[in-house]
Amino acid sequence: MHADVTVLAGAIDDVDRLTQKATTLLSGSVMLLMVVAAVVVTWAKSKSVVAAFVAALGGAALWFVVLNAPTFRDSIGDDLTPSSSSSSAVHGAGPGHAIVQTQPLSGRGEQR
Repeated sequence: MHADVTVLAGAIDDVDRLTQKATTLLSGSVMLLMVVAAVVVTWAKSKSVVAAFVAALGGAALWFVVLNAPTFRDSIGDDLTPSSSSSSAVHGAGPGHAIVQTQPLSGRGEQR
């Protein structure tokens, strides 16, 4: 029974690695196709080298963000930590609290 579990764990590892490789291949090829399509469409509409270059630059920037999304996601918690020394815009509201004020609408008739 122990040998079966080891073989199953190895198979799961193999499938996981294959899935990661397929995801990397698909995201890379799809992003490349989208960047090329954006450049071609921009060139066809404007016949401008500058516009096509800007489209390529924008596509490359988007491609970089998509490929590094996990890095950006993980770094957000480090960058956006609440500070206890900052003054609150609403007096009496601390971190994690909000004060909402509501006012009745005029000219709407009765509310039911």
